[in-house]
Amino acid sequence: MAQRAGEGADAARTAGAIVALWEQVESALTPIIGQRGVAALYRRSLYLAAAAHPWLEPQQGPQATMDLAALKSAMTRQDSTDAAAGGVAVLQAFQTLLISLIGSSLTLRLLDAVWTPPSPSSGSPTQDPSQ
Repeated sequence: MAQRAGEGADAARTAGAIVALWEQVESALTPIIGQRGVAALYRRSLYLAAAAHPWLEPQQGPQATMDLAALKSAMTRQDSTDAAAGGVAVLQAFQTLLISLIGSSLTLRLLDAVWTPPSPSSGSPTQDPSQ
């Protein structure tokens, strides 16, 4: 996350980096599992990550989209360390859920472009949420 948001990034910058990752995840998976499927996995991931990070605000009800503005708002109210830890926890929970549904090989293929750090010459940094 430090590579994605920048060393010593504040909570707002970290939140922006996490939201950008979520937008990429949504773009990669919506054609395959649909917008509601991505949103359902996202809501479950928030719920799971909130066990360790109670400030995360799980969405209630069957929403068709991810409320990334709410995530960004919750993250910016934390210090940078907590914001990064919570944001990464949600991404890791999502990856774990997806692996449990479709397997690690397919999950990695689908999300490789999102998790893989770019080469220094490319302009769009991404990273595995566990790093």
